[in-house]
Amino acid sequence: MKRVLMDGYLTDHSEKRTFDGEEVEIVTYQGEHCDEYLVREMKSGRCSLFYKGIVQLSWKEVGGVKVGGFTVYEKGKALRSEDWNGLGGKEHRCIENCKHGLELMTEGDGVVYRGSFDDVESMKREGRGMEFDERSGRVLRCGLWKNDELFQIEKECESEDVMIEYAIEEGMENVSLLNRHPVYEGGYVFDEERRELLRHGEGCEIEGGVGVKEGVWERGVLKESVELFEGWYVKREEKEVLKEIHDEVLKVEDLKVEDMRVEIHNWNEWESVNKSVTQLVIPSKCCNEAEWGVFDVSELKWLKSIEIGDECFENVNEVKMIGLNQLESAMIGVNSFTKHKNGCDNDPNRHFYLKNCKRVRELKIGRYSFSDYSVCEIENVPSLEVIEIGELNEKSWNFFYASLELKSDCERMR
Repeated sequence: MKRVLMDGYLTDHSEKRTFDGEEVEIVTYQGEHCDEYLVREMKSGRCSLFYKGIVQLSWKEVGGVKVGGFTVYEKGKALRSEDWNGLGGKEHRCIENCKHGLELMTEGDGVVYRGSFDDVESMKREGRGMEFDERSGRVLRCGLWKNDELFQIEKECESEDVMIEYAIEEGMENVSLLNRHPVYEGGYVFDEERRELLRHGEGCEIEGGVGVKEGVWERGVLKESVELFEGWYVKREEKEVLKEIHDEVLKVEDLKVEDMRVEIHNWNEWESVNKSVTQLVIPSKCCNEAEWGVFDVSELKWLKSIEIGDECFENVNEVKMIGLNQLESAMIGVNSFTKHKNGCDNDPNRHFYLKNCKRVRELKIGRYSFSDYSVCEIENVPSLEVIEIGELNEKSWNFFYASLELKSDCERMR
């Protein structure tokens, strides 16, 4: 803070020079700050403070008065930008320079917010973000903010061990208690790299306030589960009192969303995809960036159909379509999810999972797609009627070296 306010800086020498036609003033200092100097551009008013030739701080002055914000540096790298007017206030706000992009950070009342914002001047919370406990660093909740106010809670951490996840309806706030519809309660883990809360450990899926499935998750992937009947392990003939009371109090009906078709062409679009999408379309020759290590649509709970064109997702090592109760069809074109187009290879790190999708009726995969995948697991898809992989009487190479595992009770499959 002393450096930001330049408290205790005593001028040693000041002179003006001209560099590339730009007049600047250079100020050096005495005592403990003798290794620092200030460069002030006379025309623009831009000021930069250096320590042994490495920039530490920059700001702008008009008529000798600091205006706007300032930027703090470390090892020559920008760390954060702040507003002069915010110094000393009850709430601290700044824009941080993160590897994944600019991020707003606010501190106040023991809570730290990190996430999206509207612009660098107003620094209002806008879009997806997360709140953390200032002392422990534990995640408190993640959700959607509008005009600096929390609008939707997606996931809420009750403790270090328990998280509650809520259904999200487009355009509907759920900060009000009676607007919240839990879909999961149980263990979790915070993925630092993806900056996301994932189901992890033991937990239960919830419908209408009552448990319908108990399971064990590993970093968002369901590993084992058992069905619950209105919260019981066995079916009971008693009247469903709990659910009736819950539905009456909260006026719960089956949540429905309007059909929403979304096309994704690249990683940046995928990062901000609307979670209420019902029809996901990937045009041909898209989404081949190196960032695509995993293609996981399991969080898109309203998804009804997936349509992927030709030559897409060549760098994806893992495909997860898990727990999508609305999904009806998945169509994948030619030479997608493979680095060996028109051929095959055996890569032990490339896996495909289609699991626990109770409504999915058809899966169609074009020639050469997944030709270097080593695992293909299709499990608990009771409505599956059609699986078409490759073309009959043609070389296709789909899952050529894979251990194919199909577990389904459906008798209509063809």
